[in-house]
Amino acid sequence: MPANSAPGNTLFEQVVTALLEGEILCSIRYESLYNYLMIPGNVDKVNEFLSRLNRRARMTGSQDAWLCAYIDLDTPGARDSVRHQFSEVANHLEALVGWLRLSRNAGTHDRPLIPGDYLSEADLLKKIEQAPDLAQNLATITERGLFKSQNSTAKGQLGHIMTRLVEHGYLERQSGTGTVYKATGKWSWLYDVMGFIQQHEQLETESEDVQMSMH
Repeated sequence: MPANSAPGNTLFEQVVTALLEGEILCSIRYESLYNYLMIPGNVDKVNEFLSRLNRRARMTGSQDAWLCAYIDLDTPGARDSVRHQFSEVANHLEALVGWLRLSRNAGTHDRPLIPGDYLSEADLLKKIEQAPDLAQNLATITERGLFKSQNSTAKGQLGHIMTRLVEHGYLERQSGTGTVYKATGKWSWLYDVMGFIQQHEQLETESEDVQMSMH
């Protein structure tokens, strides 16, 4: 449940709690918390509290979302925590990059998803079913990893992927539409992490194609 729906808490408490829980706060998924941080002075209040825990709130590179970051990585546990986070992203990277490529080829955008983009599951399914290569790509993506599914139909596979993306905070289902989704600020965070991994860990991944196409 999004933190801004928690009853009885002040926005300050909700923001701090969400950040410490690792949530990515954007205007799409956490509108009230994001807006709170955009008010001059509020970030200073939050960071004054977080600094006691060796953390601070900062924005993603594209300025689309807020997240919690360590101030000093050379403290006990900090580097291990960051390494664990990057390892988790790396485990999901193949599936996410495959999805980004598929959605770009089957969608209306000629670039990777960015926060605020709309995706229609029905429109995507129609294009995938009309193109055997896209259908094969979809099936491949759901063979293992983050999107692993036992569904044998394109409709079932696509629906499973969309559900998983909602569960992991990358998409927000639009109320009253059923099959229309909005990309959240977590994509902005993911692109930052992908760039960091490439630069500092020198991991060879398909994400290079995605990053190159963003410039």
